[in-house]
Amino acid sequence: MGWRGSRTSMHRMAGLIVRRARPEEFHIATDFWAAMRSELAMSKDHLPADWSARALAYWNRRHEAEELAWFFACDGPRIVAGATGFIDDGYPRDIATARRVGYVAGVYVAPSYRRRGLARAVTQAAVDFLWEMGCERITLHAAELARPIYESMGFAAGNEMVLYRSDGARPNR
Repeated sequence: MGWRGSRTSMHRMAGLIVRRARPEEFHIATDFWAAMRSELAMSKDHLPADWSARALAYWNRRHEAEELAWFFACDGPRIVAGATGFIDDGYPRDIATARRVGYVAGVYVAPSYRRRGLARAVTQAAVDFLWEMGCERITLHAAELARPIYESMGFAAGNEMVLYRSDGARPNR
């Protein structure tokens, strides 16, 4: 069963349902995103005060363009996990328009539902969506504890290298 163009597809697992989220539910994803960042001790310093409104506007715009889908795992009416898949909209997409690259982000599972395969299930739903959208490559940034999950799904460390500023000073030019 595919996800492309489907707003109602569902997959069942261990009494839970993984389904495509509706835009009016995207606010739940902002809650998950904030919880994930908090658990990973990620700084909020660079986020504007209206970050959640900006995220919702972005997700809605990309959803309307059929370039993004959120997937939720539900235990009855309770949404307990989520992940998004979207077509990368950064460089070099505007130049190499035939090459589609997907990105998985926002993977989060409520603490009391962890270790049940839900991170894998919502990630797989996002991956399936991106394959169906014609992506030839899918990337994600993994928290250290989640790396084994993604590696077991076939994700591999790539050639991306990251340089972090250590002193906060501007570089000499």
